[in-house]
Amino acid sequence: MGFLSPWFLLGAFAIALPLWLHLLRQFKRTPQPFSSLMFFERRVQSSVLHRRLRYLALLAARIALLALLALAFANPFVNRTSAVGGRRTLHIVAVDRSFSMRAANRMEQAKNEAKNILNRLPANQLTQVLAVDSRVETLTAADMNRRVAAAAVDALQAGDQASSFGEFARALRVMEQSTSMRLDVHFVSDMQQTSMPPNFRDLQLAPHTSLALYPVGADDAPNWAVQSVVAPARVYDPKRTRVTARVAGWCTSAAAKKVILSLDGHVVASKDVIVPAQSSAEVEFVGFDVPYGTHRGEVSIQPQDDLPEDDAFPFGVVRSDPRKVLFLYADGRPKQAFYYKAALEAGGNTGLTLEAMPVEQALGRDFSKYAFVVLNDVGDPGSALADALCSYVQRGGAVLIALGPNNAQAGRIPLSSDHFSQFRLTQGAGTVDDNSPALASVGHFANVQFFDSGQLTLKAPARVLARLADGSPLLIEQHMGEGRKLIFASRLDASSSDFPLHASFLPFVVQTGQYLAGYEEGSSNLVAGSPVSLRATPQQDTAADVIGPDGKHELSLSEATKALSVNLDRAGFYEVQKANGRRMLAAVHADRRESDLKRVPAETLQLWRNTGYKAMRAEQAAVEKQVKPWSFWRYVMILALLVALVESFIASHYLGGERQAA
Repeated sequence: MGFLSPWFLLGAFAIALPLWLHLLRQFKRTPQPFSSLMFFERRVQSSVLHRRLRYLALLAARIALLALLALAFANPFVNRTSAVGGRRTLHIVAVDRSFSMRAANRMEQAKNEAKNILNRLPANQLTQVLAVDSRVETLTAADMNRRVAAAAVDALQAGDQASSFGEFARALRVMEQSTSMRLDVHFVSDMQQTSMPPNFRDLQLAPHTSLALYPVGADDAPNWAVQSVVAPARVYDPKRTRVTARVAGWCTSAAAKKVILSLDGHVVASKDVIVPAQSSAEVEFVGFDVPYGTHRGEVSIQPQDDLPEDDAFPFGVVRSDPRKVLFLYADGRPKQAFYYKAALEAGGNTGLTLEAMPVEQALGRDFSKYAFVVLNDVGDPGSALADALCSYVQRGGAVLIALGPNNAQAGRIPLSSDHFSQFRLTQGAGTVDDNSPALASVGHFANVQFFDSGQLTLKAPARVLARLADGSPLLIEQHMGEGRKLIFASRLDASSSDFPLHASFLPFVVQTGQYLAGYEEGSSNLVAGSPVSLRATPQQDTAADVIGPDGKHELSLSEATKALSVNLDRAGFYEVQKANGRRMLAAVHADRRESDLKRVPAETLQLWRNTGYKAMRAEQAAVEKQVKPWSFWRYVMILALLVALVESFIASHYLGGERQAA
C-alpha cells in the first residue's frame, strides 16, 4: 500500500483540534456558605487536575472524520497486476492469385488449403479473406459468416500479375494500425522466390500480427517460357521487318523447342532451337510480310509444359505508310528545312517524311493529316493560321516551334502570348533531362555552340527539358488540351547554331519526331498491370474507350469521360482509343518473373514468420506482468461521509440533552 499524495497526511494533525475543544470544559464547585475562612490556608487550586474528556462518542466521530479526510486527500493505493484491455482477434486467410499459381493445379491446392483453414478456425470469430498479387484486395468484410468466406475462396482465380510479398506485409501493417486488432494471418502461396522484396525489412510485420505460411505446389518445378519478344510497333517496309524472341528455362535440363511466329492466328514462320539447361536461347524472324492494318502477333513454343500460359508471348504490329511532317518556314527560304529533312531521312525506318512549305501558304491546310507541324522561326503567323494551329493542337495534334530573329521581332512565341526576346551571346548546351520520353537516348549536346541566346517568359505551365550553359531554357514542353508543344530556343538550321553539324542532331530530330507523332505510345507489348494514359488533362470534351481481351468495354460511362489512365491487368490484346482520337493495340503479357517457380528457402520463410510472432509474444508477456496502482480514495470519501452523518447525529443528541438540563 502507498500514497499518491503523501503530503496530505499532515492534515491528520487537525485531530488535536477536537481533543482541545473537548478539554476546554473545566471542573467547577458550587459555592457553600461558611461562617469564617480565617482558619483555612490560602492556596491556588489547579483546574487542570479537574479537566476530563466528555462526550467520547462525539470525540471519536470527529477524530475519525478528520483522519479519513486526510487519508482521502493523500490518495491511498495498492498495486494490482492487471492486463490491459485485450484486442479482438481478426483471422485473415490470404491466398496468392499471381500468375505462377496457374502452374499445374496450384490454385486448386491453395483453395482447398484455404477452406481447411477456415474449418479449423475457432467459431464465432471474425474472419476475412484477402487475395494477393502485385496488390492486396479485400474479398470479404470482417465477419463471422464462414459461408461467405468459403464462397470468396471458391471464386478465386489465378491472374496475370506478379505477386509482391513486400506489398502484402505493408498491407498487413496498415490493417493492424487501422483496425487496432490482433491479426492471425494464414497465407497460402507457392512462396515464389521472385516475389521477395529487395530489402528483407520490407517484410517486417506489426507487433500484433502472427503469420502462418502454407506452401503449395512442387519446389523448384521446371518451366520453359517465351521470356521476351522484340518486335516493331509499326512496319513501313516488310523487307526490314525483324522479330526477335528469347526462350528461357528455369530449373530445366537442355531441351529442344519449336518456336512459332503467328499473325492473327496464322502461322508465319517457325524455327527449332535448343535451350541449354537453366539458360536461354534467341530466335530471330526476318523479312516476313505484314499486310496493311493492325495485327495481333504471337510467338509461342512447342511442346507446352505445366504452365502453358507463358509459352506464348503476344505483340501488336501496325503496317502503314509513313506519315508526313509539315515544315513551315518564313522569308522565302526553303533551305531552312534542309538539315531537318536530311536528319529525318537518315534516321532510317522512322515512319516520317517531310513536306516543306512557306508559312504564307499554310492557311486552309488540313493539319490533321500530318503527324506534327514544325514552325521554324515563322515570326507572327497571323491570327487565322494561329487559331487553326491551336485548334489542331487542342484536339490532340503536336507542334515543334523553333525560335529565331523573326520571333524576337514579333516579341512573342507563336500560338501563345508568352514573351520572347533574343540577344547575341555564344554559349554551349547545358543540362538535358534524360528521363523525358522526348529526349530518351538522345544523350547530351556535347560541343554544340549556340550563337543567339533567347530569353523566354512563359505564363502557362511548362517543363524545361534542356538548358543552355547559363541555365536559360533551350527546349521546353507544354501541353495544350490533348496536344503537345515543344519549344526550341533556336533555329533548326545552321544560321543560329552549329547543332545540325553535330552527331547529336540526328537522334534529337528522330526522337522528338517520334514523340510528337505519338509513336512512343504504340508499344507492341506491356506487362500486366501497366497503366496506359487516356488523356492529358481532366477535361471531359471527348470520351476515351478501352476494349479488353474478352471484347467487353473496360470503362464505365463516367470513367470514359473522366479517367486519366487505365491499368491493363489481364494478358491479351486491348483496343485503346484515347481522348485525343488516337488508337492503339496494346499487347499485354504476364510478368515473366513469375515463370521462375523456385521457392523461397525455408529458413527465410521462418524468419518472416518471426518478424511479427516474436514481437507479439514479447509484448503479451510484458502486458501480463504489468503492475498498476489501484486507488481507493473514493471509498475513503464515502466512509468519511458516513462518519460525518454519525457525528452530526451524536452532536445533535448531546446538545439537546444540555438544553434540557439548563
